[in-house]
This record gives sequence, C-alpha cells and structure tokens, in this order.
Amino acid sequence: MGIFKKIFGNAIIKNLSYLVTGTALAQVVIILFELILRRIYSPADFGAFAVYMSIIGIIAVISSMRYEQTIILPTDDNKAYNLLWLSFGIGLIVSILTAILLFAFKQPFMRLIDFPEKYAYWLAFVPISLLLLSIYQALNYYLIRIKQFRLSASNKVERRIAEGVTQTACGAAGSPTGLVWGDIAGQSVNALAAGIKVHKFVSNLKVSWATIRSVAAEYKSFPLQNSFAAFLNALSLLLPIIFINRLFDEDVTGLFDLARKLMIMPLSLVTTSMGQVLVQRFTELRNKRQSIRHDFCRIATLLAVLALVFALVAYFLAPSLLALIFGETWRESGFYVRIMVWAFAFKFVVSPFNMVFTAFEKIGRLSVWQTIYFLLIFSLIFIPVDNIYGFLRCYLAVELFSYAIVAVMTLKVVREYEKSIAD
Repeated sequence: MGIFKKIFGNAIIKNLSYLVTGTALAQVVIILFELILRRIYSPADFGAFAVYMSIIGIIAVISSMRYEQTIILPTDDNKAYNLLWLSFGIGLIVSILTAILLFAFKQPFMRLIDFPEKYAYWLAFVPISLLLLSIYQALNYYLIRIKQFRLSASNKVERRIAEGVTQTACGAAGSPTGLVWGDIAGQSVNALAAGIKVHKFVSNLKVSWATIRSVAAEYKSFPLQNSFAAFLNALSLLLPIIFINRLFDEDVTGLFDLARKLMIMPLSLVTTSMGQVLVQRFTELRNKRQSIRHDFCRIATLLAVLALVFALVAYFLAPSLLALIFGETWRESGFYVRIMVWAFAFKFVVSPFNMVFTAFEKIGRLSVWQTIYFLLIFSLIFIPVDNIYGFLRCYLAVELFSYAIVAVMTLKVVREYEKSIAD
C-alpha cells in the first residue's frame, strides 16, 4: 500500500481503490455467470446480443447530448443538480425519438446492419434499455462529483448480479431473449440504486426551468462541439462488431464478442475507474491552479507496466484458457485475442487520460480526434479481406495509429496547462 500511495497520492489511491474494487467484483460476477451462460446460449445468440448492445451503446453516448459530463464541472451544487435534471429530460426525449424511428424504419435498419430476422423483436427493447442507461450515466456523474466513489462502485456489482441471475433463469427456461431481459433487469437495478443514493445528497437543492435553461446555455459547448463527434466515436468502438456481422456470420460475431469482452474487462477494471477519478482530481487541481504533471507521469508509467504484463499473458495463454474455461467451442476466440490484445493494451494506457479534455474544457480538440478515429475505423469496410484474421490485423493497425494520435494531443493539453500556471 505504501508503494501505491507514493505513486498516486492519498486522494487518488483512496478514490481509485473504491472504484477498482467495485469494478473487480462486478467483473468476477460477470465471469462466474459467463461460465454458465456460454453453455446455455449459442454463439449466434451472443452475436445478435452483441449487435443489440452496440446499437444501445452508440445512441447512449448522445442520449443526454453530453450534458451528463458537465455535472462534475460547476462549483455551485445547485447548477450541477439542474444539469442532472437536464440530462434526464434529454435522455427521455432521445429514447422516445429512438422508439419512433425504430418503429418507422425497422426493416431498412435491419438490412443496413444485417441484423438477423430471428432476433428482430429484440429491437423493441432498445428504447427502454437506452432510457435506463442514460438515467444511470447522469446519476453516476453526480456521485463522482460529490466523491461518493464507494457508492458508485457498489452499483456495478448490484447491476451485474441482477443481470446475470435474469439471463441464467431465462436461458434455463429456453429463451434466447433472456440476454435482453437480463440487460434490462441490470439497468433497472442500476438506475434505481443510483437514484436512491443520489437523493440522500440533494434534498436541499432546487430545480427550476430558469436554472435549467441557464446551465444549458452555459455549457452548450458540450452538445454543440462534442455530441456529433462523440456519436462518431461510439460508432468507431462498436462498428467492428457490425462489420464482422455483415462480412462473416453470427457465430464469428459471437466468438469476436467474447474476445472483445475479455479484453474490455481490464479496461473497465482500471481505466474507466481511473478516468472517473482523474476527471474529478484534475478538475479540482485546475480550480486551485496546481500542477498535474507528477500525477500524470506516475499513473501513465504504472498503467504501461500493467498493460505489458496483461498483453504477454493474454498472447501466450488465451486460446488454451478460453477452451478450458468456456469449452472447446470458444477456443477460436483466444486466437482473436492474440491479434487484438496489443491495441487494447495501448488503449489501457491512453484511455483514462481522455478525461483531460473534459477537465480542462478542451472538448473541441477531442471532437477532432473522435472524427478522425471514426473515419479510420469506417475505412475498414472498404479493405478487402478473405477471413476474420485479415480483418482483425487491419483493425489492430487502425487502433494503434488512432490512439497514438490522441496520446500526443493529450500530452499537448497537459503541457499547455503546466505552462499557464508557471507564467
């Protein structure tokens, strides 16, 4: 523990420990249920579910028009509370519009992403999952704002337990829709639990239309400068699943989904939690005009070491481990891991520091990168490949190049800030 305190400083290690512990427990829950679910549901079921979750993930990024990220920025608690309600309202409107569009253009949309007809009825659940997720995202930012990292962490565990129990029960009953019902159950528990926790801290705060309009105008740069770019970035993260589903079949998509999910776990375990802590920490230091250089360098060094260890273990052991844990059917996913792990290791180091753009209100620069990233990922559909392995190698190259760009941009923001407080 003494070593970690030297690396992070007391404030960061304490807050990070809560989030990492909660995320780690949530990941353990996921793994335990996956041992069962991967034997109940087929790769095709998981492939369709991966596409379903990709649709939600893409829309969720703009479901509150990025206002949820602004909740952490005001020094005035009442402004933050009104930003929370602004996020709720926009989330409801976007969910209703999504329901209308999916009803009106269901068949053309399914043809566009090659969504299997067998699972077409799943799309009716997208607006519900979207609304629940957008509510939770806003509430979670409020928890981070008030430094309730322990409460934020406990939500992750509660959500995964509800999700896993529902998916297992429905799967045992023979329903592939159980994967979707599990997501809705988990999101419902997530939003409800976060709402109860936030309510304890906002009883003295007031919401009004005048204040909502005021904060909406004050932070309009987030929807104006970043909503579209963030939408493109979400597409960039999830398009590979859609492309693989179009180029190959549901089974390959399911195998890819497992490989991607296992690599996202360490990203979720450390980098997402780290990003949430850093945005609060860097915003606080910025308001005090204090240096962030030492925190930045020490955290980056530690993440690089952890990423290298993870990448080496995954490269040499993934095929055998996946066959042993999930069954021989899933060995192929391990070979996908071998190819992609280097990109995910690099993202493990770089991704947490994307919060620098939010903390220092340089969101326009991040938008430029997100647009570039989308264009590079979208170009994958035009590259002729004969098999999934060729596609994954091209995907690896695009990921490494894209995150090298944002790493350079992040360093520039940090240097500019350090220079401004030195003058």
